[in-house]
Amino acid sequence: MARKKRERSEDDVREYPCYSIDEVAAYIGVPRKTLRNWITGYSYKTTRGRRQAPPVIEPADPEENLLSFYNLVEAQVLAATKERSIGLQSIRRAVECMREKFNEDRPLLRCVFDTYGQQIFVQSVAGKNLKNPLNLSKYGQYGFGAILKKYLRRIDRDANGNPTRIFPMKAGAKRQRKNIVIHPSLSAGKPSLSKSGVMIEVIWRRKKDGESITNLAKDFRLRPSEIKAAINYYNAA
Repeated sequence: MARKKRERSEDDVREYPCYSIDEVAAYIGVPRKTLRNWITGYSYKTTRGRRQAPPVIEPADPEENLLSFYNLVEAQVLAATKERSIGLQSIRRAVECMREKFNEDRPLLRCVFDTYGQQIFVQSVAGKNLKNPLNLSKYGQYGFGAILKKYLRRIDRDANGNPTRIFPMKAGAKRQRKNIVIHPSLSAGKPSLSKSGVMIEVIWRRKKDGESITNLAKDFRLRPSEIKAAINYYNAA
């Protein structure tokens, strides 16, 4: 059965379907198949036969499988849990717990999650910090000692807890500066340099055409290190 398109505000560019699955997978550094499974669901084998797992992320345009900026943020959150080897079933339970306990229909978007080992905690909901971290792995018990994940520090949010921009980080990377940003109202929502707003793809194509890093830095009035960061990010996509 075809899924219905999610109702969205015409005034919020963050909800507009503008990214393909391939683009988002490249931006956050996860396999295309993995991202597709998050969006379309997947079949798995049980002792009673094969079952179909429902999607974790509802795309902005399910008919064309086009994703919004909000979907990109949801995928970045899942990439963080994937690196910690937290199973997708645990994520589903955490999402359902948040929906039931806080009546929050998009927990991956509006909740700030932490992890401790294989346990999942939530620190804030819709921009409001909880007094104690909520342990979602233990069906809503309150716990302490959650570790703030490096991925989730890279998502800026407004007063309502909605993401406003993201500094993408490739899955598995130990450390990356906030040189690259994806802002829905900047460079058509494509990855760009955070300080200058120059689109990463523009720099990469000019370097591919033979221009030197020194000349590019002079032309864009950037440091050579910023040019290198842009090229390295694009090459890793």
